[in-house]
Amino acid sequence: MNAATQNSSPISETSIARKAHLTALLKIMDTKVGKSTAMQRLTIAAIKAEMRLIEQKLKQRR
Repeated sequence: MNAATQNSSPISETSIARKAHLTALLKIMDTKVGKSTAMQRLTIAAIKAEMRLIEQKLKQRR
């Protein structure tokens, strides 16, 4: 038997919320002043890559 989940939201809403969260994280991580460490650069690159993936998925659903 499959029980219905109470908090199921459409994938597009989840993706939009995730993208907003990643954007906020990017604002925190992306330092314009001073040098950034290798770990910060890798983290920023990973966040941007994830955001591009989310944007592609959202475009496919429209």
